[in-house]
Amino acid sequence: MRNLEFSRNVSIGQFQAGSGRVQGLTPATKYIWLLALAVPGAIGSWPAVVLSGLTTLCLAVVAGIRPSFLLRGLLPAAPFFVLAALLQFLFGWPGDSSAVLFSLGPFSATLREARAILMAVLRTVSLLATIGLFTSVTRESEISHGLEDLLAPLGRLGLPVHGLSLVIVVTFRFIPIVAGEIEAIVKAQASRGADFGTGRWSPLAKARAYLPLMVPVTVRALERAEVLAEAMEARCYTGDGRTRLAAYAKVRGEDFLRLASVLFLAAAWAVDITL
Repeated sequence: MRNLEFSRNVSIGQFQAGSGRVQGLTPATKYIWLLALAVPGAIGSWPAVVLSGLTTLCLAVVAGIRPSFLLRGLLPAAPFFVLAALLQFLFGWPGDSSAVLFSLGPFSATLREARAILMAVLRTVSLLATIGLFTSVTRESEISHGLEDLLAPLGRLGLPVHGLSLVIVVTFRFIPIVAGEIEAIVKAQASRGADFGTGRWSPLAKARAYLPLMVPVTVRALERAEVLAEAMEARCYTGDGRTRLAAYAKVRGEDFLRLASVLFLAAAWAVDITL
């Protein structure tokens, strides 16, 4: 049953006390660094993605968080990486004239397909590590307050800042909850004889076994969302006129850290266009 445990492999949405150096920063600064690390990791070329990922792991060490904690969320997704790679090879790209790496009957793997698979894996690793680091050093209340502080100017223009912040907080909070739901459903089906490939290393068999779970997991997630919405409605919660007691003071050198995030984003952009 240890191979069927998902909760322990989820790093997103779990706050870690760590050393307190990074945890003590204001939420707005953490959001700024989140954007500075996530943008190159999502849309940059491979040098920018690698730079973003390595910087994230270095910041995790400074924050007292083990890099393995941030990367362990990739273990449950490994079968789907293999499935995505197989689909890339089975369905060729139109007009692909790159070198053929190997062929098997009517199917072939080209250099372009290999690069696409590698980039997808690198971006997934970088983004998961970045979001995992952000939620590991930021409490749930800080996630909401930080977004409200950043979007406060847009709130004067009519943007529902508090509602948007609440959606982001609930999204992060639901990630470990959904992982727990998947674990419960998988263990229930495994106890009834379902085979999830735990006895052999077969990523394709595991991916095929997990695909039917999408429907019950989605239903359970929607049920939890409905219960949450009904609870908020029963308490007449609208967020209008809401105040807060929490106040976040900048620590020494925090302005420099915000400037450093801008410089990092510029450096990642320079690397992206030169390499």
